[in-house]
Amino acid sequence: MSRFLASFYHLLMSFVVLAGAAYLVVFVWYPDFFYSIEGGWEGMRIIIAIDLVLGPLLTLVIFKSGKPGLKFDLACIGALQLLCLTAGLYVVYTERPIFFIFYEGHFYGASAGSYEDYGLTPPNPNDFSDVTPAMVVAGIPEDPIEEADYRAMLFSKGTPLWIYAEGYEPLAEHLDQIMTKGIAYDEIKSRDEHDALPLWLKKYGGSFEDYAFLPVHSRFGRPFIGVRKSDRSFVNIVRVAAPMDGSYRLNE
Repeated sequence: MSRFLASFYHLLMSFVVLAGAAYLVVFVWYPDFFYSIEGGWEGMRIIIAIDLVLGPLLTLVIFKSGKPGLKFDLACIGALQLLCLTAGLYVVYTERPIFFIFYEGHFYGASAGSYEDYGLTPPNPNDFSDVTPAMVVAGIPEDPIEEADYRAMLFSKGTPLWIYAEGYEPLAEHLDQIMTKGIAYDEIKSRDEHDALPLWLKKYGGSFEDYAFLPVHSRFGRPFIGVRKSDRSFVNIVRVAAPMDGSYRLNE
């Protein structure tokens, strides 16, 4: 057997492993639009580099038919590839989004590390939803005095309100009200430098009025998320730069 054929067989086996890893990343850890805004593709690039490049390339370099100790060398390559792949999957898993949080007109993606960065223990998303990432609202007390005390307490700890899980409530209970906070058509068009909105509407159907477009703050961009009003479903992101704060016009 030539080294090229051996490397090819190794590549085929690596594709099988990659298919299983890709399923976890795309459908379990970074489902739907989270794959593109919370680092799913970046994680997949690490896995692809390890699984499809590292192992087959090393096999190509060291393989020589009849070489003494060849089986041991191949076993070492397999062990090294498995170790690196496990480490890569662990990183991708720990960085996965576990919450999608609405706070003051914006959605925020949060991984376990988002909480640990502020010295907090990551909450369990299963306490708020049957699926992950759990979609929640960062609630604040309705009484103005209680709200002021609440904000002062978090400010003294250096904790952003949106990351404080004690105030979380299921998003579904507030979604009707949240959809009234969608950005105005003229506002989003003024930000749409590449005509992303017309292409988005053509792909998913309907008119602008059929959706509420809300800003998203994520690790890999500041797009909008389109929510269909008829069934309250999260459709997909729109690659238009969203504002950093709440100073934008609402759709009326």
